[in-house]
This record gives sequence, structure tokens and C-alpha cells, in this order.
Amino acid sequence: MEFELNKSLKSKAIKGLFWNLADKLINQLGSLAVTIYLARLIGPESFGFIGMLTIFILLFESVVNGGFTQALVQRSTDLTEDDSSTIFYVNMIWGVFIYAVLYFLAPFIADFYNQPLLVDISRILFLVVIINSFSIVVRAKLIIAIDFKSQAIVSSISTLLGSVIALYMASADYGYWALVWLILSKAIFRSIGLWFFCKWLPKLVFSKESFKSLFKFGSNLMIAGLVATFVNNLYVALVGRYFSATSVGYFTQATNLTNALSSIVSSTLQGVTYPIMTSIKDDKARLVNIYKQLISITMLVSLPLFVGFAAIAESFVNIFLGSEWRTTIPLLVALSFARVITPISGINMNILNTIGRSDLFLKVDLSKLPMTLAALFIALPFGIEALAWSMACTSAIAFFINAYYPYKLFDFGPIKQLKIALNYILASGVMYLVLIFINIGEGIIELIVKIIAGMIVYPLFLWFIKDEYFLKIVREILVKINFKKGFR
Repeated sequence: MEFELNKSLKSKAIKGLFWNLADKLINQLGSLAVTIYLARLIGPESFGFIGMLTIFILLFESVVNGGFTQALVQRSTDLTEDDSSTIFYVNMIWGVFIYAVLYFLAPFIADFYNQPLLVDISRILFLVVIINSFSIVVRAKLIIAIDFKSQAIVSSISTLLGSVIALYMASADYGYWALVWLILSKAIFRSIGLWFFCKWLPKLVFSKESFKSLFKFGSNLMIAGLVATFVNNLYVALVGRYFSATSVGYFTQATNLTNALSSIVSSTLQGVTYPIMTSIKDDKARLVNIYKQLISITMLVSLPLFVGFAAIAESFVNIFLGSEWRTTIPLLVALSFARVITPISGINMNILNTIGRSDLFLKVDLSKLPMTLAALFIALPFGIEALAWSMACTSAIAFFINAYYPYKLFDFGPIKQLKIALNYILASGVMYLVLIFINIGEGIIELIVKIIAGMIVYPLFLWFIKDEYFLKIVREILVKINFKKGFR
């Protein structure tokens, strides 16, 4: 991927991409492996209890964050110590206040789900809101510095220590408390680690001007985040309200697995490119060039990843989760297709933040709300599988909505983006058909054969149809290893 950057910035981008990718592969896949193992030990009902509370954690965390992380990064070239210190104190006060509200709401949340034990669970679990509020500024500073190495180290240590605690508690029959302390301990260790590497201390200052200007940008993101978080997690909340905790467990597990894959793709690329794009936001030509290449590489990677996961969903569940989780299989298939387009939609929204148009970001998110709510309530009477497929439908429609402003601002709308993706859609479709017809039993051998087949069929099809972008990347890789003969 040849971004038009100066040598210093390009070097930072490559290093940042490497460490961010390492972070996601080691920590997210590691966390996923631990979660899968915990699923076998404690069952879907325990996952359901935690899943019921997820919407409240995410909603109130988005209020505490207030879009300030992105606001600080967006202002990276003009950021002052007054800005950083002011936002630190705002987040700290907000975190404590929000936890107090959640502590008071705990009995009402338990009544909503008709699960009395959620009172004690929520009052412990919601402490994560306070813990995370302390590390928002230091994390933003590391992002601005494109220091993903420190973040990767912190994530690795916190994931390891949190996983050890959770696995011990699960083996000691603490049930759902293992998941509670997995979340809490990871947050504690991550916060400590970020402060250690950032080496920053707030000043005893509070600037009204800093708060007003950052809040003006961040408030739009906060509202948009609230809306998106509410809508995205309302599915789980309503499953918990109208179905059983076990059903929530199935839905939560399928959501977590597909979200983990989506995060690896989107956060790896966007996490590195966002601070870089904000640093050149005034150079429209270079900014658009990076944006278009980011769309291309994301489509090249995300389409086969999610389509392939849908094809191996049954084998994956049978091997790693066990027969108790078989209800998750159709949910995984549906949510895999729902997530196919999510990383690209995320880029289309992120470009608006890059140029400081959080107002447009909010406008787009609000415009999708009626559609999503309508789909949810139409699907709800038909069960959790129908809910999953409704998410797939709304995700596809949301892509066109998210790409509207990129079309207006950069003449790079949904049609042009789909033209770029056409070859990858065809290659993924061929790969999917090949994989679903592979049937050599239900064991690990079949899963391995399917994965290998997918890794061969997808690139082979792109090579056969001479996809220019794919061949360009292959040439660049071969040049790096001094072996480009035959591809000239």
C-alpha cells in the first residue's frame, strides 16, 4: 500500500501498522480463545447474564468518553497541555458520576430482565466505567504519537493477567463471576500500563475554552456514539427481555466472535491511519489518496474473512464451543454476512471525523436510526435468528447511507466503492461455494482443509481474473523478499 507520505511519516505508519496488527492478533485472538474456553466451562446462561449488561456499560462509557479521544487526536497538531488536563478532569468526574447513576439503576435493570442476581453483578461490573475514564487522555496521547508498540505491550500484559484470573475463577466454579473479573482486571491492568508508558501527568488547570472547543467536536461524536451503541446493542437487550438468558448467551457469543474479526480488520488499519490522516487533513489530494487505498485494502481483506467464517461456522462451533452451543451456528452465519461491510462503513464515517465534520457523522448516524429500529421490531417476533438476519439487511443498507457524504465531498461514493469490490465479491462467492461443499466429517481435519482451501481459492481467483490491486500488492511483497521473477 503506497501512501503518499513523507519518509518520516511513512516510517511511523509502517511501524504503527505492524504493532497495531500484532496487538490485535495477539490480544484480540488471545482474548477470543480465552472466551471460547470459558464458554465451554460456564455455558451460555452465564454469558447471557453479562450480555444483558453490555448495553449499559457501552452506553455510559460513550457518555464518559464524550468523543474526547477522537477530539484530542483530531487536534493533534495544535494540542496543548491545558486541553489534555481539562479533558482528564472532565472524564474523571464524569466516570464517578456515571457509576453512581448505574449503581442506583441496578435494581431497575434487574427488574427489566427479571433477573434479581443482576443487581450484585452490575454493581461490580460497572466499575469498569470509572477505571476506563482514567486512561482516555493517555491513550489519546499514545495514538497521536503513533505509539502502538506501547499499546500492544500493555494489551498483551493485561490480557494475559486478566485471562489467568478468569480461568482460575472458572475452574474454581465461580461461574459468571469469571467473566466479570476478566473484564474488570483487564481494564485495571490496561489503565496502569497506559499511564506507565505515556509518562504524562495532568496539570492543576481547567480551561473553559479548551472544554468548549473540544466538546463542540466531541459532543457530536458522543451523541452519535450513544445512538450507534444503543441501536447495535438493543438487539441483545431485547433478546434478554423477551427470551431467556441462554438465548442472550447464544446471541452474545455470535456477536462477540464476529465483532472480534471486524475489529481486527477495521481498528488495525483505521487506528493507524486516523492520526496520520488528521496530520495531513489540510492536504486534500494526499488525504483522498490514503482514503481510497484504505477502502481498497479493507475490502480485499474483509470480504474473504467474513464470507469464509460464515462457511466454516458449523465446524468452528462443533470443535471449539461444543454441542451445547450449536444454536449459535445460524447466528454466526448471519452476523458474518452482516459484518462483511462494517469495516468499509466505518472508514466512510471515519473520514468525516478526520476533516473535523463530526456534525455530519452525527447526522448520518441519526438518519439510520428509524430503519434499524423498524427492522429490529419487525424481526423480534420471529426469534433470534431473524434478528441476526435483520442486522445483515440493515448493515447492507447502512453502507449506502454512510457513503453518501464521501460521495459529496470526495466524489467517491457507494457505486465506485462497489466497483472496486466487485472482483473481491466474486472471489469470495466462489470461495464460499467451494467451502460449503467440502464435507469430510465434523472434526478438526475438515476445518483445516476448509481454511487451507479458502486461502488458496480466493487469491487464485483474483490472480486468474488479473485483479490489478491484488497483483500490485503481490509484486510489492515479492520485491520485499527479492523474488519478483515471473510477476513482471
